[in-house]
Amino acid sequence: MSTLTVEPVEEKVDVLDRKEVQRGRTPTNKEYFMKFVCAAMSNMTASGVSNPQDIIKVRQQLRTQIPGAKHNAFWAVGAEMIRTEGPLSLMKGFTASMIREIVYSGLRLGAYEFFKDKLYAASKGALTREGITLKVLAATCSASIGSALANPADVIKVRMQAHYPNGSPYRNTRHAFATVFREGMNSSAAKGFPVLGGFRALWRGVEATTVRGVVLTISQVCSYDQIKQVLRGHGIMQEGMPLHLTASLFAGLFCSITSNPVDVVKVRLMTDKNRQLHGVMHCVKTILVNEGPMAFYKGFSMCWGRLGTHTIVSFLTFEKLRQLFGIDPM
Repeated sequence: MSTLTVEPVEEKVDVLDRKEVQRGRTPTNKEYFMKFVCAAMSNMTASGVSNPQDIIKVRQQLRTQIPGAKHNAFWAVGAEMIRTEGPLSLMKGFTASMIREIVYSGLRLGAYEFFKDKLYAASKGALTREGITLKVLAATCSASIGSALANPADVIKVRMQAHYPNGSPYRNTRHAFATVFREGMNSSAAKGFPVLGGFRALWRGVEATTVRGVVLTISQVCSYDQIKQVLRGHGIMQEGMPLHLTASLFAGLFCSITSNPVDVVKVRLMTDKNRQLHGVMHCVKTILVNEGPMAFYKGFSMCWGRLGTHTIVSFLTFEKLRQLFGIDPM
């Protein structure tokens, strides 16, 4: 005697939704563009919220005291900034940060699914959508392009956030761009090509920036994507705010651990106006010799606070904007 089993309607709908996703409908160019817009808007929101934490992290990474020194703690750095430079000092580099997020995060997050779809199609199914390899390759492509193109805005952001005992040499973001460009034109690195030297100054540290962008995107976007997939696939959680929050919490921790060392190198190179550091490897060696290996985790607590906050806000906003624009969840 056979037994008739009746599945709840919600389970049937969920199964149908998963099958539709597995069929891999290719989004239109308009949908890809809207994903870019959603990514840029969500990361601008997150960057605005976390800017105070970002500037404190930069100040910590530029200090050369013994690692773990009490006066290098994030609360001490923040209190000192407010006392000596005023509360608005915690929003320095804000405009440059917004410009950076449009280019950098708009591409690294917004183009992530574009590269996933294109690489999946190019592999003719050899790279499965459920596998981590496809995600890592897609993140590498989107992050490399976004990081390289956004490097000038990153340089300006870091320069404006750095501490200057005699006052900031930059009146505003436009003045900072012009100053750094002229600095490159007049440097010995220009070698008779001043305009080229100016552009080289704006793209200083691009190697570290790109490596950091790739490492951060793989550990942040891929982990978010993978955690969502696992939790949803095993029926532990359904699509919605709790799932987005859980996945973004883990993603924020992972990307903070992996990206902090590269971030320290990037910040040191970008603020090296006197060209005392001759590239990424020389910077790494200098830090190791003068400050020890733990120097690569200077500012980690604030990095985690900043990246954790940024990750949660950006992904929650990203998913909500996708819903508002009628785009499927990531």
